[in-house]
Amino acid sequence: MKPRSLARSFLLFLLLCTFTGQAQDRIETRLGYNYLDKFEFTDEWQYLTTDMYLLNAGQFSRVINELEQGTTKARRRDYINLESLFISAQLKNAKLFGQEPIVYPLYNFAFEPATDKKNYATRISDNIDAIRIIDKLPLASDERNIDATVEARLFTSDSREVFFNIIANQLTNISKLMTPQAAMLSLVGEFGHLIRNAAQRKEYKFSSTIRLYEGQNFDTRLHSVRVYIFVPSFAKLPALRTPRLTELLSNSPQGFERQKLEAALNYKDYPVLVVANYKSLYRMDALSGSDITSETIEKRRIRIEQAFTAGLVTEDAYKQEKLFVEFLRNFSDLKQNLNNYRLNYKNNSPEANAKTLFAVIQDYKRLKTLAYQRDREFSRNHSYQRIFKSEYNTILASADSYMESDFNLKNGKDMVNTLLDLDQETARSYTVAQREQYLNKLYSVELPNPEFLASTLEGEGISRHLNRLESAQYNDLYAREVIRLRELAPTEENIAFRNSLLEKANSTKCRSCREEVKQAARQFNLRLEEQQLQKEKSRLQELNGQVERKIITYLKQDDCIENAFKTQYPAESLPDYVQRLYEKKIELRKLIEELDTLSKTPPQDMKVDAVREHNQRLTGFLRRLDQGYADICAAEKNLCGCQ
Repeated sequence: MKPRSLARSFLLFLLLCTFTGQAQDRIETRLGYNYLDKFEFTDEWQYLTTDMYLLNAGQFSRVINELEQGTTKARRRDYINLESLFISAQLKNAKLFGQEPIVYPLYNFAFEPATDKKNYATRISDNIDAIRIIDKLPLASDERNIDATVEARLFTSDSREVFFNIIANQLTNISKLMTPQAAMLSLVGEFGHLIRNAAQRKEYKFSSTIRLYEGQNFDTRLHSVRVYIFVPSFAKLPALRTPRLTELLSNSPQGFERQKLEAALNYKDYPVLVVANYKSLYRMDALSGSDITSETIEKRRIRIEQAFTAGLVTEDAYKQEKLFVEFLRNFSDLKQNLNNYRLNYKNNSPEANAKTLFAVIQDYKRLKTLAYQRDREFSRNHSYQRIFKSEYNTILASADSYMESDFNLKNGKDMVNTLLDLDQETARSYTVAQREQYLNKLYSVELPNPEFLASTLEGEGISRHLNRLESAQYNDLYAREVIRLRELAPTEENIAFRNSLLEKANSTKCRSCREEVKQAARQFNLRLEEQQLQKEKSRLQELNGQVERKIITYLKQDDCIENAFKTQYPAESLPDYVQRLYEKKIELRKLIEELDTLSKTPPQDMKVDAVREHNQRLTGFLRRLDQGYADICAAEKNLCGCQ
């Protein structure tokens, strides 16, 4: 069934009713105008509201008098002693009211008795407010319409028992309801008001709307309007001029005022009953993030359970509400863990901070995942798409706002969004740049230790995505170069390749890539160190032989210079510069002894650095001794004549 035809069936039909006394001629209800709004009402517009406007009520006197005057004299006695006009409505197939038909009173008007010189007159107010006979009545899927029979009866002083029998029957029907709604019980009071006003010959008007759902969570708009005219059965159907009325109704989707209705209709000849039907769309109670607590969630759950049990919400709306309550509980958990995170953060415990932050990330991811699942599951569900989805988005917006409150939470939010993207694209291959971006997001949060992560579903998911991304990144960027570095000979040329690869690895967010490169570099360094150690050992061996030869040379030169000082310069008359040269010779003699000791004491730790340092010290001694003796000979050649 198309939405428009379905919407047409869900309305309160006012059946053509007969308004009878005991006469053959009768009051008839004629349909004078029918308006159906052009709005497309879909299945979700499943609540019915009906207003009735009685216009020109004073003209009932005209209807009755014309009816009385138009009949035969033999039948006019049926109109003797008329006391009242009683108008009632019966909802025929509203299951909410049980199996018994419920008739409830709309109006009761008293008559002034007719005399030979005077017609009947009714005691009716000039302006009677609209009656809302039902307000947001939920219609089950099998209730294509709610038929209402509106009936008017003329009662004389001789037919009061009929009037009271009607009232008695309805009170009896209400008493048969096992669990009567409050709206049904209010009818008992209405019948009480009717009896009292009838006894006092006062005007009565129905005032207890059947309002089954007090919540304000509805969108309501005008569905259809019918205009009925009360005329004697022998009268012609009056012609109504309706362009202004149509304009008013088409521009009044939320309803209209009685005064504007009367002005647009501009008809005064006979009584008119205007029936306005409204359709309502269920709206869930809007909540903000600050409103959501475990207490408010439980109250909402109880309220929707009670409403569903009472038949006030449809099964689809009930199902969606239950799912939304589950969603709210997840949001409440997120708020609680956010509080825990803020408290722990002040304690400055890294491990505790990591765990409480991860709990927040878990709840936020569950919330986002649940919303995504709802979107997929109910992608073609009108109730979800048009009513509930916006509320899910409102709660998600609150959660997003909470996750922006500090740097760590913001990174956690980015991590969750990244995980959700990766969850949806498990078979997709990414570019190097995309993987690098994802890894940057996933590593932006300081997570708990691996053992803790492995114990959680979310932690396993993070590890799974990291392994997938890093494995692909390693294979694309580093695998070949790492294999090459592992096989390279430890030469100076290859050191540049090692350094370049390390620099490249240090710029990536792929931790396993960095570790693989570092491991290969460590292996290369071990080979390089072993090679360098062998070189330094060979160098040490050469230096030891050189030192042995040099020490003999240095000792011979020292003896030569010593003899020259003794023979050429008496001790008591050494010039100052010669004295300085003699002191330098003594220092060089000490260096010879230190060199001899050093050469006979090899390094205890035969590692490349220790051996290299030892060799450098030996080389340094040799260089200082060579330069020292050369300086003495250059300053005073006579001291070195024995060479």
